[in-house]
Amino acid sequence: MALLSKSKRKEYFTYLGLGKYSKKNIRKFQKIAFPDKPEEWDGSFGPKTDKALRHWRNVRKYAPSFRPEEFKCGCGGRFCTGYPTQMRVRELVILQTIRNHYGKPMTVTSGLRCDRFNATLRGSSPNSRHKLGKATDFYMSGVTDSVEHRKKTIKYAKALKGFRYGYGNGINSYGEKVTAPNMGNALHIDCE
Repeated sequence: MALLSKSKRKEYFTYLGLGKYSKKNIRKFQKIAFPDKPEEWDGSFGPKTDKALRHWRNVRKYAPSFRPEEFKCGCGGRFCTGYPTQMRVRELVILQTIRNHYGKPMTVTSGLRCDRFNATLRGSSPNSRHKLGKATDFYMSGVTDSVEHRKKTIKYAKALKGFRYGYGNGINSYGEKVTAPNMGNALHIDCE
């Protein structure tokens, strides 16, 4: 993927309230986006900064109830900057719609994943949609606490445009009983 054009970078900086597009403000954004990676705070606009900027803009624009950091890769900076890609608009719209429907906070338990972190997770597919920014695992108190509630939430999500697949411990979007104890009371939702 080509880097954002300079005009798009300026537009995104303005949209996110990052000030004028400049080396100084790129560095400021890098410090916010990559707090665990000071070696990335160079003020230059490369692929890592590009992915993070796209991600932050997508989250703020399409899922305003969330913070961009909530979707950060769980590797904690061991393998990546936290943003190996950006969350896709369709996934964010689905999550925001579910959040709005239930009117409760949503805790993201897994968002973006880099290849190396994904490989460390028991039961994770090498083709995980988390690596594409097209999947999220989340928990909502009172909404995903039981198999019956997870089933209702998946049924609601299935009707949303762009929904592809969902599952939680006890149920998937095909109505099949599944065992996924590593999910606890969380649900996995992914988009096309």
